[in-house]
Parts: sequence; structure tokens; C-alpha cells
Amino acid sequence: MEILVLASSSQRRIELLRRLGADFIVIPPRITEKIYNDPAKTVLENAFSKASYALEYAPENSVIIGMDTVIFSRELGVIGKPATIDEANHILKLLRGKWHSVYTGAYVIEKNSLRYKSFIEETRVKMRNFSDEELTLYISSLEPLMKAGGYAIQGLGALLIETIVGDYYNVVGIPITRLYITLKKYFGVDLLREAVKKRVLGKTRTI
Repeated sequence: MEILVLASSSQRRIELLRRLGADFIVIPPRITEKIYNDPAKTVLENAFSKASYALEYAPENSVIIGMDTVIFSRELGVIGKPATIDEANHILKLLRGKWHSVYTGAYVIEKNSLRYKSFIEETRVKMRNFSDEELTLYISSLEPLMKAGGYAIQGLGALLIETIVGDYYNVVGIPITRLYITLKKYFGVDLLREAVKKRVLGKTRTI
């Protein structure tokens, strides 16, 4: 039976995959994320680096998932994760009232055969024309720190968003449907079947 491995330090990704009922091992990748002018190149290269790192430590029969997410706008180019309040403030001011793209790149690698599949998902997001007061309040929550683009859409950052075109979960950090299809089609890992089986067995045990 295949063992699912998530090569990530992101609590958002870990929690999201757990919500699907998946059984998996987490291996936090110790890599330095790179940023290029090209968002597709950035997320794919970082996703590959994360999966490759976990490949060395993952058990046999593993299917390893590496992912990376960045924001891209015409004004700022590729945006990573702000480490300071000043960085977050600068980024969010430039994104305010405008569209930007959220790119997630994924590399899925089977350890035994070294077969792999990669993909990129893009979601378009428009920020509200929020006030300076709202921006100050949001940043004071410290939520923007170390979040791609300086906001967390599943948290208070949702209050800054006007419109989304595409996969909401891609903005959170995992394009769930695309990942599900990739795992099932190319690696024989059926997240839906396994989740339903767990729920049915769980209910049976409690009767």
C-alpha cells in the first residue's frame, strides 16, 4: 500500500489535507526557497526541491507531494512571504483594489519507481479597496507575516477579498481537486475512497 508523504512546513497545507481524511506523513523540507521573475518557474522549482528533499527520508512505497505558492502582480512581480510588518504593509497597499494571480506548483513523486507528475494551478483574486484603517487593523493581527502575498484567505484576510476566479483552495495552498485527480490517475491513490472508508468504518465501530 502506498504511503502518502507531504513535504511541507505549512500548517495550512497540513490541516487542509487532514480535513480530507487522508493518512499521511509530514516531512518538513529544509530548503531555501527561490524567487524568479517567472511565477511558474518559481513554484515548480521550489515544489521540486521540497519533494526531492523528502524523497531521501521517506519510507519505501511512498508517494511524495511537494508544493509551493506565490503571488504575482504586474506592479510587484513575484511576491513571496513578508517577514516584517513593513513588508506586509507595502505589499497589501500595492495589491489593494487590484487583481493578482495566485500560483501553486506541485511535484508528486513515487519513491520506488521515481515516476513523477507536476502541475501548476492559477487562481485570480481581486482585493477590495479597503481603507488604511482596515489595513492597519489587519496587519496588527500579525496574520500577514510569512503568508504568500501577505494575507491568509482562510483567516481574517478573507475580509480584504472582493472576487475570486478559480480554485479557492489553491489560494489556501493546495489545489485540492487537481491534486486528487493527479494522485488517483497517475499513482493509484484515491483520497475520496479512503476518506469514505474511514468514515464508514468509524461509524460502524461506534454502533
